[in-house]
Amino acid sequence: MRVFLIVVTAVILAAQGDPAVDAYRAWEATQGGVGYQTRMQHLLEVSAEWVSKWPDNLFAWQQRRLALVSTQSRSAELWKQVDENIVRLSPPHTFAGAAAYDWVTAGVNVEAAEKLLLDEIASADAQPKPVRSEKDTLADLVDEAWFTGRPFGMLCSLARAQIRLKKYEQAQATIDRIHGWLEGDFRKYFDTDPLEAFPDYDAKYFQLSAELAVAEGRKADALAFYHGYLANPYYLRVYNSPVALTPLPSVWKAIGGTDAGWAAFSAVPPLPPGVPAGRMGVQYMPWVKVDYKLPPMQVADLEGRKWTNQDFQGKVTIVYLWASFCAPCWPTLSALQMSAERLERRSDVQLVTLSVDEEREKLVAFMQQKHYTFPVLSSKTYVEKVLPQFTLGQLWLMDGSGSVRLQRTMNNFLGAEDALVQELLYKAGLLGK
Repeated sequence: MRVFLIVVTAVILAAQGDPAVDAYRAWEATQGGVGYQTRMQHLLEVSAEWVSKWPDNLFAWQQRRLALVSTQSRSAELWKQVDENIVRLSPPHTFAGAAAYDWVTAGVNVEAAEKLLLDEIASADAQPKPVRSEKDTLADLVDEAWFTGRPFGMLCSLARAQIRLKKYEQAQATIDRIHGWLEGDFRKYFDTDPLEAFPDYDAKYFQLSAELAVAEGRKADALAFYHGYLANPYYLRVYNSPVALTPLPSVWKAIGGTDAGWAAFSAVPPLPPGVPAGRMGVQYMPWVKVDYKLPPMQVADLEGRKWTNQDFQGKVTIVYLWASFCAPCWPTLSALQMSAERLERRSDVQLVTLSVDEEREKLVAFMQQKHYTFPVLSSKTYVEKVLPQFTLGQLWLMDGSGSVRLQRTMNNFLGAEDALVQELLYKAGLLGK
């Protein structure tokens, strides 16, 4: 819900004068104290009026989709109408994969979803590999990593669609491609710590293989594949127990299994010592694995101290790239402050941030207003050397040689900043060994 509110706020701020946004504002003002489900049901009703009045308004269709998601609609007609219009109004190859995911997840328009996914995957496959610059920047290395994984989510949706359509040979081929990427380029370009990699990457192979095995009546295979993720503590940490959502207990009993045997089979061991438990339901996103030496640095912090490459020697450094005007960065800043406070007496790990603010006075005022005390190195010019086209909100983990070894742009810790703190200190400890 909080993610939705942030997205809506960003859209509203960027869409001044949009009649659908004005209508949303007026509707929002009437919803004080209304429960979430009641509110979403009402949004489903009023958004029908908005899309009828403004059929070419993307924001109106996006609110209609939100209402369908939140009310768990199973109307094939509505899902098809809403997602096809969002695809129509969005840039090519930006939303089509998400539309197909909607349909497969809801169990509607599955044939249309398969066709859409095949087209999108073919388009992704046809894209040329990013060309590195003469001297690799950090952006080059990160782009190359994510380029290899572009079709992953669409392939997972495609496999599920093919299973539902009983196209089992095609589903197996799709699953084989997923497995090949996970065992190949994923391990080459991404940190494979199961804390981040297992729940939403490696586990997908086991899940899809299990679903296909059940569909084909291969009970022993189904149990083996289900066990591959149900009894994994890293999966449990994020998703608790999804046993009730699967046919696994019935498969177990179908081959003569007892309740006692099931309890032993499905038992989940604890996480290894020292691995952060985080917060249930909060995903740790994957890190890109790089080896990038920072270019020569002479950048002043807000206290006037000049930082050079020498300041990154002999210790692990957590770096965050941000700006005071970057609203999506703000939730992470409180976690960084907590991390910095825990690191005050440590000589082996430090935390610094890089700001691209060009108005020093506004940056200083922001830090004072929020009572943040972590170091801020302010230099847009330097950041552009490292990342000619940068995305704010990046985290870097640097080793004791002054090289960036892990990079991540996505964070998913709204309301669970303590989980991010735990992860950062854990990863820094691993990098320092």
